[in-house]
Amino acid sequence: MKTLAILSRKGGAGKTTLAIHMAVIAQAAGRRVLIIDCDPQKSATKWFESRDAGTPELISAPADSLAMALPAARADGVDLVIVDSRPSVEGDAAQIAARADFALIPSRPSILDLQAIGDTVSIVKLAKCSAAVVLNACPPARGVGEASVTQDARSVLSGYQIEVAPVSIAVRVAFCNALIDGRAVNELEPNGKAAVEMLKLWKWTEAKLWQRRQS
Repeated sequence: MKTLAILSRKGGAGKTTLAIHMAVIAQAAGRRVLIIDCDPQKSATKWFESRDAGTPELISAPADSLAMALPAARADGVDLVIVDSRPSVEGDAAQIAARADFALIPSRPSILDLQAIGDTVSIVKLAKCSAAVVLNACPPARGVGEASVTQDARSVLSGYQIEVAPVSIAVRVAFCNALIDGRAVNELEPNGKAAVEMLKLWKWTEAKLWQRRQS
């Protein structure tokens, strides 16, 4: 079993959206997936309650319960646990990072958001948790390659000395439309741009979790 943490001490970074989509895509690929919603706002839980499908599985639990929840999931045959964390609380992020095999740190490409991830980067480094920043809610690209704002953000992130995912996620209406009734964009518009980006991000993350070479 592998554990993927979605961490950011800044609110509004898109943690829950990433957690939900990584879980749905991994489940569709044949893995048994459990989301652990550690955020008191319970956004992932509300999404799950509006969902017709019973998978991926989800439980709501505080971060300090992971010491028991993760072994229980492993014993029950879960392949992948995705932990959706809450912002701001350093103790929660530290506990989650200490138990994760890999962490994604989402950040919008604005300078204020990029400056705010320093605390989260420090936490994963202190926990010796393998991690990468993923640029989220980016302007859609015009033509070939990423938008200039996204490219500039990558330059800023180089100062943190942490890996940055090669895939960025753009702002798209499909996310709003899908999440309303408990779906992911890969279920709403399987061939849409949002779904393609999320699938690429999952494949890259999967390779990190299971240390496989990407083809």
